[in-house]
Amino acid sequence: MSDPIRRNDPCPCGSGRRYKECHGKLGDGAEPRFESLIPQALRLHQQGRIDEAEALYREVLARDPANAVATHYLGMAAWQRGNPHEGERLMRASIAANPAIPDFHNNLGLLLRDTGRAGEAIACYRTTLEVDPRWFEAHNNLGLALEDFGRFEDAIDAYVQGISSEPRFGAARQNLARVLLSLGRYADGWEEYRWRLIAQGLAPFPPDPQTRPLPATLAGRQMELIAEQGLGDIVFFLRFAPELVERGATLAFRGDARLHSMLERTGLFTAGLRAESDPKSTAEAIFVGDLPWLLEANEPERFPPPLALEPLGDRTARVRASIERLGPPPRIALTWRAGIASAGGPVRSQLKAVPLDRLGAALRSIRATWISVQRLPGAGEREALGASLGATVHDFSAANDDLEEMLALLSAVDGYIGMSNLNAHLRAGVERSMQVLVPHPPEWRWGIEGDRSPWFPGIRVHRQTQDGDWSAALDSLRV
Repeated sequence: MSDPIRRNDPCPCGSGRRYKECHGKLGDGAEPRFESLIPQALRLHQQGRIDEAEALYREVLARDPANAVATHYLGMAAWQRGNPHEGERLMRASIAANPAIPDFHNNLGLLLRDTGRAGEAIACYRTTLEVDPRWFEAHNNLGLALEDFGRFEDAIDAYVQGISSEPRFGAARQNLARVLLSLGRYADGWEEYRWRLIAQGLAPFPPDPQTRPLPATLAGRQMELIAEQGLGDIVFFLRFAPELVERGATLAFRGDARLHSMLERTGLFTAGLRAESDPKSTAEAIFVGDLPWLLEANEPERFPPPLALEPLGDRTARVRASIERLGPPPRIALTWRAGIASAGGPVRSQLKAVPLDRLGAALRSIRATWISVQRLPGAGEREALGASLGATVHDFSAANDDLEEMLALLSAVDGYIGMSNLNAHLRAGVERSMQVLVPHPPEWRWGIEGDRSPWFPGIRVHRQTQDGDWSAALDSLRV
């Protein structure tokens, strides 16, 4: 069993406050053994040991059926198990029992936003701050919900308030950066974007205020570009590598080995390519996401094109011959989902998806040979899309397991329609046309409006509307 928590220890709920100032306030006057069950359960819950935490919550409730903390976190556990209805019921019961706990309102807001009720979530976050104005995390959550409504200036204000309350609040600074970049306020956006390393646990300290952008001449400097975030993000940010070489730097790359062979062919990384687990080099380490700030890419005229990627000739010839046997041109690659889905809980799903029946109906009148390059397609998804299309969707999803194979395939097809994912970045690298479906709220690199992005001027963008409707985006697709 977990060690007993002391009143001055951090609260196991993760709020960052001392236990006596957070959930420990509810245990004042309780019998010691009984009081100790709550922090033990919270700690187990935070460690992901939900079964054990639930058992302790139920033990508390068996002795005190009105215990608000046990009721609330039993609701959190239900949500995490994929039952948001039961989770909401229990969370609301905990608030009815004790509305003076700010975390209860904040967590209910997270659940409501996760289930598509951003308006109700906003009310919860505002209540959180009424109960305790020091609960700075609610400012960040409020900003995310305001983004859902397209209220980007209000979201900026929420993030700024959170940062004013806690200047080292990395998550709010990262989110502020996203919105500023989406709105085209690049200089301020890149400055705040430096805080993403704190938010993502990649750095122990805030950005050094003494660091300055890179000088015009980098002769004699050896730099190792460090991968971060997803593979698509890595490929996106490496568009800045040629400028470093042009300024005289010698480059190495440290990151996912699946990218090494194609990066080697760019001729940029003459100091070598290393896996993340390899011994650290003596070169100057630079996270790839810091390159726009270091190179002062503060206006679209300073944006470099996507990093040019050369597919292997023999693979391209083989893949082209394979897809030519499937049917006549145009041969179009499709994806309908990107990101990951959570099973519920306080971390919002990063899943981006377009309904298969709607996508198929929008493309049904187009005569083409359709090719699925969807990573990890769900059971029956490709067949469902084919039924909606009225045509066979050929399965090339296995190419996602070999990025050289995928690069060759994306260079061989005539078109690409899909979500913003790694395949979209690879397609941009072979300088071929594509159409990208952009969910709302958009990723910062796609901006907030228009059918073009300054980062991908040759790519047509089709946007989901703020109310979640894909109709206009899908109606504008064409080949």
